[in-house]
Amino acid sequence: MKAQDSDRTERIGVGIALAAFESLGFAFREQSESDYGIDAHAERIEAERPTGQLLGLQLKSGPSYLSEVCDDGYVFRTDKEHVEYWQNHALPVVICLCDIDTKTIYWQVVNAETAVSTGKGFKFTVPTAQTVATSSTNALNSFLTPVVATDRYTIFKTDDTSHGAAKRYSFEVVLNGSMSKAEVAAIVRQVTNEGQKRRYHRNHMVEGQWGDSDAHVVWTFIYPSAEDHNRRNHVCRSIWTHDGLEPEFRPMGFDGENVGDNIIVDWSDNYNFLAEHVSTNTLTKEDYFSEVLPRIEELKTALTAIETHLLALANGECAESAFLAATDAERAIINEIYFEITALPFAPFECRDMDTKLESFVAFLHNIWLFFSDDGRTKWDQQSRLEQSLQQRSYARETLQHLEYELSKAR
Repeated sequence: MKAQDSDRTERIGVGIALAAFESLGFAFREQSESDYGIDAHAERIEAERPTGQLLGLQLKSGPSYLSEVCDDGYVFRTDKEHVEYWQNHALPVVICLCDIDTKTIYWQVVNAETAVSTGKGFKFTVPTAQTVATSSTNALNSFLTPVVATDRYTIFKTDDTSHGAAKRYSFEVVLNGSMSKAEVAAIVRQVTNEGQKRRYHRNHMVEGQWGDSDAHVVWTFIYPSAEDHNRRNHVCRSIWTHDGLEPEFRPMGFDGENVGDNIIVDWSDNYNFLAEHVSTNTLTKEDYFSEVLPRIEELKTALTAIETHLLALANGECAESAFLAATDAERAIINEIYFEITALPFAPFECRDMDTKLESFVAFLHNIWLFFSDDGRTKWDQQSRLEQSLQQRSYARETLQHLEYELSKAR
């Protein structure tokens, strides 16, 4: 099959762009997998080491892209969808027009000032004075993605999720302050690239399997605040998979932006909604305590009463009918408080550990109610009801100790 002239022109343009960017100290990486509107990445190299600072490149080659001229250079036209994609991308995007006859690359950065609406689409002026040459080095460097200091983020959790066919890590990262999308993407790259070299193993068996080898898969989850981390509301997640990992051992990926080094970032569409929901539905500490402290005391009293009669039932000192009659009020209180607790707004961040224990405490007590409810007495036989209720009573007592410890910390 004869190659299309446009394909040949495109390949020549890629070669010219590669040579031009590498002559300025960039590593040029063509994107082998389709990335809507991004054909290559250029990463700044200093002292023969990658800096993690990148540009996203949209390459257009051939005379058709140089046919419309203006006073300052060439006019490049495109649609609204491409412009919105470029402007919202985590990488700064540079449009590159290649003159394959003179082997010259003309460039223009994409931003709100350079993108001019025509009503039907957008146009960019690509100046003839802006070529990928030594004269543009400082200008191109000024658009690079940032390097973010490690004290601006904290790795809250490192998980080794390796199995027999792949070494895998997952990192949960909390940002220490407000950051731009480009800065978040830079953190993702830094954590991912450093994570590939980690040597943490969750046990000796995994260490024996993978020893001193690098990771095959790295996930990151980025949270703008400790509160977001507590609520599992990430602003983005990412995945990197080693090119050499066999297809059958590759984890399921997801759609997103390639922010460099084949790291795919999926930005959460729900983050702002969930963050606002939590913000507007979180109690103050004083309101939280006023709601839960009286209920905790009621639950403790109910537990003591039920416990006394439950042990009497277990020891054969009373019949189940007598147990039910003696604990009817307490079981009703537990059922009522269970639904009241679950319907409360969110606990304040500093009370979250306490709230988690409270939820467990009331759930164990409610399980006792369930076993002796009308449905429970139909579903379980008498011995099963007794055995499971005794177990739930033990869990409740143990959890109450943890709850009171967390309460003392929160106070």
